[in-house]
Amino acid sequence: MPSELAYVFWQWPRSGVSSSVYEKKLWSFQSALKVARPDLVTDLLTYQIDSLPWGPKDAPLYEDWYLVDDFADLGSLNDAAVAGGIKGAHDSVAGDYLKGSGGVFKRVLRNLPLDETRHVTWIEKDIGVAYQSYYDEVANELGSRETDLWRRQMVLGPSPQFCVHSADPVEFPDSFHPLAVKARAVGHSR
Repeated sequence: MPSELAYVFWQWPRSGVSSSVYEKKLWSFQSALKVARPDLVTDLLTYQIDSLPWGPKDAPLYEDWYLVDDFADLGSLNDAAVAGGIKGAHDSVAGDYLKGSGGVFKRVLRNLPLDETRHVTWIEKDIGVAYQSYYDEVANELGSRETDLWRRQMVLGPSPQFCVHSADPVEFPDSFHPLAVKARAVGHSR
């Protein structure tokens, strides 16, 4: 059964920290989390992505996706990230971190495994459009492609309200206010 919620964290390292060092530390932290709490995070992955308006202009931007079953697990994830054997790996990557922000998203359409994502497209629903009608519009635009559609929850985070993961680029009409970036998987563990 696919996870329903995702904690998404956009981050970038301090000046002078190489991408390879930062990525190794991210992967070490995520591996430690997955080993220590296999019951908590159903999937996780970090992408290095192209620039986004809420990220840096001249530095690598990373987008972490932590999939959990429900809101209660988000609290447990928050506590677990800095506890026990995970704390050292967390503190190591946090020491190289400059800035970031996060959001919570719920999967509303389709199912594409995180490790198959190569493109991320952020889209907006116009005010007044009913959610089910919007989901139908998005599904129509996507056709038979294997994708995911995620909806931001509780207006948490700087991003547009919706996110589409895809293996291939997706072109939406301007009415969707699309913001598309390439995604390179940094690490993956199921």
